[in-house]
Amino acid sequence: MVKETANIRSRSKDVTFQKKPQGFLQFLRKRNPHLFAHHPDHPAFRDHVWVFHGLFLCKGCTVTFAGMIFGGLLYLPTRWLEWFSDVQIGFIFLALLLPTPIATLLPLPRIAKHVARFLLGILMTSALVMLFITNSWPVRLAIVFTYLAIKIPLKRKRQHDNETLITQYTHSSRRKSAPMKN
Repeated sequence: MVKETANIRSRSKDVTFQKKPQGFLQFLRKRNPHLFAHHPDHPAFRDHVWVFHGLFLCKGCTVTFAGMIFGGLLYLPTRWLEWFSDVQIGFIFLALLLPTPIATLLPLPRIAKHVARFLLGILMTSALVMLFITNSWPVRLAIVFTYLAIKIPLKRKRQHDNETLITQYTHSSRRKSAPMKN
């Protein structure tokens, strides 16, 4: 009986020292809450992210991802890419792509940029599907070339814009905190 009580006590001690299992979101929050926000952890980028359960999500990437999911869900039941010729698909892809460089180059409202990103997501999924369903190598090469021709300059512009935003924020913060001279 004494031995049994000692075993119960030792088991109860083991139980109290076990860690409570944590969920995936809790793990990400502890590990790196900015994992899904490629923007620097800087106050200048607060308008560029949404906070969801303690995780920072890039608005543009989140909207693009939503467009990708929508594009996939649109294609699966309709198979719409099979309805058109390669030339018609090219014009549809161009119509889906053009809002992105326009929204990037012009100072449009945030909602216009979100619409452009959503359309870009639809295009990305559709272009990926098109790579597999077309028999035309020129179409495949055009998709890959267009991807690279748009992605590389826009990525450079985004990096430049991020640096400019940090610089502007830093200078405006210094002006606000500097003592006023009489």
